[in-house]
Amino acid sequence: MGRPMGSGKYPVRYTNPITGVISSESQYVNEQGIKKQISTKYQEYKVNGEWVKPHLAPHVRETLRKNQNTKQGYMLTILQKMGGREKELKKKGRYLQGENEFIDNRWGRCDKLMEHFDKQVDRYGNKCPITHIPFTMNILYQRFDINNQTKTFSNVSPDRIFNYINYTEQNLIFTSQLWNFKKGESSMYELELAFNPEWIERYKAIIIERFPDQKYVLQA
Repeated sequence: MGRPMGSGKYPVRYTNPITGVISSESQYVNEQGIKKQISTKYQEYKVNGEWVKPHLAPHVRETLRKNQNTKQGYMLTILQKMGGREKELKKKGRYLQGENEFIDNRWGRCDKLMEHFDKQVDRYGNKCPITHIPFTMNILYQRFDINNQTKTFSNVSPDRIFNYINYTEQNLIFTSQLWNFKKGESSMYELELAFNPEWIERYKAIIIERFPDQKYVLQA
């Protein structure tokens, strides 16, 4: 069951949200007798013999990939992950100091975050200010591909200088994923043991510039 959709390649079916009946009809009649469009929540595509939700269909994923690989799309993804990270920490009983200054409740907007990124690029160039790796914004968004489980080391990543402080203009820098994920919860002593000395000096300079009263953290 299902009629061809998705560039004509994939059959699609709909579940009536009231009756639960599955059919190829994209509309249903609600309890008030009004004909309504069935939302994507109740829509499935048949891909390789399997019925999957729209976000797993190849043509939908490709559209998402193209959108998210734009600057605004990438920054929106970052903003969503920042909010998710804060919720994860709260569940673990860890509450960040201060408020997330980049929250934008308007749909599809991330103006504050993009402005913060642009200011950093003006200051340091379109590259990681620590490693000097040129920035990329590539979201693979591929299913059944091992690359979907790896990180793109040159991708822009939001890094909180101090992990106990929230995503604020003072505390947030954009680095490469290579730096951010390797840095993790490491102390300055551990970072100096593991990383290129030039990277560490650049990182220290940023800390002093942003937090001139925190010189003690630079002591190995």
